[in-house]
Amino acid sequence: MAVTALIAASVLVSGTAFGQAISTSQVKEGFRISPIPKSQLNLKGKNQNMVGMGSYLVNALGDCSGCHSFPRFLAKGDTAGSNPAAGDPYDGIPSDQSNTMVLSANYNTQHYLSGGQCFGPFMARNLTPDPTSGLPENLMQDEFIKALRTGADVTCSKPNPPSICTIEPPVPVLQVMPWATYHNLTDQDLKAIYAYLSALPSESPCNTVDDGCPGFSGTASKSITYSYNNTNDCPNPPPPQ
Repeated sequence: MAVTALIAASVLVSGTAFGQAISTSQVKEGFRISPIPKSQLNLKGKNQNMVGMGSYLVNALGDCSGCHSFPRFLAKGDTAGSNPAAGDPYDGIPSDQSNTMVLSANYNTQHYLSGGQCFGPFMARNLTPDPTSGLPENLMQDEFIKALRTGADVTCSKPNPPSICTIEPPVPVLQVMPWATYHNLTDQDLKAIYAYLSALPSESPCNTVDDGCPGFSGTASKSITYSYNNTNDCPNPPPPQ
């Protein structure tokens, strides 16, 4: 009886059965630092500990937003962002930031992790649950883990790949995504990342496949700048990333 109670208590604390324990402090911090507030995440049917841990891995360690949010930050005063009083942290000075508080930054939450940034001819993918280009419609959890373990472009290898695959060179291994680093995460870590991404609001990118990548594809093929419309949430030209 005592052993059974101990196991049950362990599961309640860790948030997972027969797996590695989930740090409650990292779960709490994950929700605290998420650019998308917990109240706006879709937690229905999800393990909240896994979602919070996924946010910690994505926003504190993985820097997923550095490539997949475009533009990542908006200028100071831009009310389309999360904190117009803050602006882009790279435009500030060290004393602007606290040693203990959440990063002071004007996140582009309307396009958080929705992709669109170009790296040569390669375009960052939409990581939100977008019905046409994002998760999980184009990558289920096991496929997501395979992509991060092996570098296989699972999305573009499907029978009916999304349109983003048409503008990129046909290569067998993901060329920009640092999958070789994520390869060494535990299964639980990768599942936590997927849980967080799946809980995000569905968003569309500022720069789309129709716009293409400057100098390589689409309507921007003869331009050195992005061709999408200039709006508050999608400033064009984009600020330095």
